[in-house]
Amino acid sequence: MYIATTNLKRFFAKHYIRNFREDFEDCIELLEDEEIRDEFIAIVKNFSNAMDKILPDPEALKYIRDLKIVNFIKESAKNRFRDDKLSIKDASDKVRDIVEEYLVSKGVDPKIPPLPLFSDDFISKVKEESSRDKMVDLKYAITEYITKCSEEDPEFYERFSDKLKKVLEEYRENWDLLAYELENLRTQLKEGRGSERDFGFDRKTEMPFLGLIKQLVFGKTPLEELKEDDINLLVEVTKDAVAIIKREIRYVDFWDNYHKQKRLKSYIITNILLPKKKENPLLYDLRNQIAQRIIELAYHIYGEKHNGH
Repeated sequence: MYIATTNLKRFFAKHYIRNFREDFEDCIELLEDEEIRDEFIAIVKNFSNAMDKILPDPEALKYIRDLKIVNFIKESAKNRFRDDKLSIKDASDKVRDIVEEYLVSKGVDPKIPPLPLFSDDFISKVKEESSRDKMVDLKYAITEYITKCSEEDPEFYERFSDKLKKVLEEYRENWDLLAYELENLRTQLKEGRGSERDFGFDRKTEMPFLGLIKQLVFGKTPLEELKEDDINLLVEVTKDAVAIIKREIRYVDFWDNYHKQKRLKSYIITNILLPKKKENPLLYDLRNQIAQRIIELAYHIYGEKHNGH
């Protein structure tokens, strides 16, 4: 137990935090760095394991305060940086029984996830914060949202991931401007594809296919900057692909049946992509990759809904 406690104190001292029992905000800010965060997680885990071994021995009483405090720092950082590795859920029952009541009393309930990015409570919370805290909350909430949603519209969310990186780089020295730009990015994310030309496609369940095919064939060139013939070709391919996908996934066991998925892939290649070879050779050259990615995207958009999950 002595070694685990010493390692904990050395960790904070090494990072110039004089009193981790009181300087909570400094401790939480320290964990924004992922390498430091991983080091902290390992040290707290060792400390918690050592406590688990001696509990309920009275010898443990002198360390309980520190156990509560470091787990409060850990759980607070989890909420701020949206990193589940910092959760106390992996701690033993004995440790959680001691820690959870303290966390709730400090306003950090480990059973309640961080506020969703688009909730009114989230935006109310950040409006009350300092520019730096607002920037951090927005940055990690946006990052979490992009990561969570990217498989359902990879082209759209890759664009926003690039935008986020650019904003973070461009305004990293000015927290006020960075917070402002991140709020704008949140607004754009909330609008989704709402401001984009939809070509008659459903923005959530069909436009992602158009975006994906465009990305595979033309890279990061914006759709609106392509030639009209190229746009029409992409729209036509997308309509044909979406139509056959919707027809095939009506089979109850489609997502559990490899042969049906293989047949769909073959159909997309033979009947949709190959006939367009003259109009754009890349549709032929990339036919296997395009067909495979279309089916993967179809699973993320329609799979659970049509698979009885």
